[in-house]
Amino acid sequence: MNQIFKKDEFIIIPFYKGRKQEFMVVNTKKEFKNGHTHLKSFKMAKYLINLARCQKINSGLRPYLLTSLTRISTNHEYIQKLEELLAVKRSKGNKASYYNKAI
Repeated sequence: MNQIFKKDEFIIIPFYKGRKQEFMVVNTKKEFKNGHTHLKSFKMAKYLINLARCQKINSGLRPYLLTSLTRISTNHEYIQKLEELLAVKRSKGNKASYYNKAI
């Protein structure tokens, strides 16, 4: 595997899914099965690594990306906060679509 980025215990590995290039973020301090995630953007992969390293939470992230953060992080308190945010996002569900009725 050819890593193209390394920061502390995190590495980014590119791979191809069909004709599209995707990226895998791996935490080398965790077991591979539980410590990696797949992303479509190199920029997002680097962003998630920086969030995990600094233990910051962006509440505007989609649930998939929050789940990815829990997979690559090793700090249990940080993972707990991410899971709480995920639970809130999932409990809200889909919002009803708004439409303006013509009078």
